[in-house]
Amino acid sequence: MAIPIAARMGLTVATNGSTRNEERVRNLGANVFLDYKTQRYVDELHDVDCVLDTLGERELPDEFSVLKPGGHLVSLRGMPNGRFAKREGLPALKRALFGLAGHRLDKMAARKGQTYDFIFVHEDGAQLERVAELFPAERPLAVSIDGTYGLDQVNDALERVRSGHSWGKTLLRIGV
Repeated sequence: MAIPIAARMGLTVATNGSTRNEERVRNLGANVFLDYKTQRYVDELHDVDCVLDTLGERELPDEFSVLKPGGHLVSLRGMPNGRFAKREGLPALKRALFGLAGHRLDKMAARKGQTYDFIFVHEDGAQLERVAELFPAERPLAVSIDGTYGLDQVNDALERVRSGHSWGKTLLRIGV
């Protein structure tokens, strides 16, 4: 969902993946597509304003390397840090513990005046309203749906996602 949202916001979107996904992600709004089998994003991208990390800690040093000084790295899979704990309003002890846990990443970011933020995705009505404003009825959100599964097929759906072979959102139909 990040690709169509960022594209609708007018941002230039670069992503990587297998060539079989190129047309799909370009249709979602990606401007730059890199084939991960033949191109390394660390060789192709530089001075990027923001990186959205979906891979986790092993990839963070390379992701920081493509960011411009002052750039922002936002991770869905990395280590929570003190900024996350403060933003979430956690108690002082938890803020201190997350601060220690994420210190290495904050230090890595600080080398070039960059920032590191871990985000925990959760429902947020205000954010959803802002996204809805980006996608009025005459210009709807482009969605990529891999498949729809009945509740009795939940294990198949989970395996599809776990295997990494999903081509988009995997939906679970509950009820009729």
